[in-house]
Amino acid sequence: MSAANRFGPDTFGDPCRECGFAWSDSEDAAAAVVAAAPDVFDALLAGHSGTERHPALGWSAGAYVCHVADNLRIWAERLAALAGAPPGGALPVAPYDQDALARVRRYEEIAVAGALWSLRRAAADWHRAVASAGRADVTMVHPERGVLGRSDVVRTNAHDTAHHVHDVRRILSAPKTD
Repeated sequence: MSAANRFGPDTFGDPCRECGFAWSDSEDAAAAVVAAAPDVFDALLAGHSGTERHPALGWSAGAYVCHVADNLRIWAERLAALAGAPPGGALPVAPYDQDALARVRRYEEIAVAGALWSLRRAAADWHRAVASAGRADVTMVHPERGVLGRSDVVRTNAHDTAHHVHDVRRILSAPKTD
């Protein structure tokens, strides 16, 4: 984690109070969380419809998979932009409204098999974008999260992924209601 960006640990704790993600882990360890995500979600959702819900969470299990896929895809696009930025540059990052995106894409109507397919491709694209954004002298400026280097983005994306794996586990372990 760069000294300049403490958004994740300050907001969620280190480790995260809910999912246990360790912000202090290496960038490689964080990237491994994203690499494992498609297989983890496949295993978690095997035999499930993806429509399962938890009363304390806003989305179904399948909707969380859609969100993780979209989040990785959006950040892959941002990371790919770093590769073409001038040395020492700082690229502005426009935030997005995850709930608006969920409504527009109609997450709750996407079949879990399609969401898992999308996640697998988004994670692969994200890894390629991380590799292409290898320069450490270019940063992003996010209006909510501050200045982000590549390592900060990798950890932020890994946390989001790990956190939503945790959410899906909560959903699937919740008592069934009629």
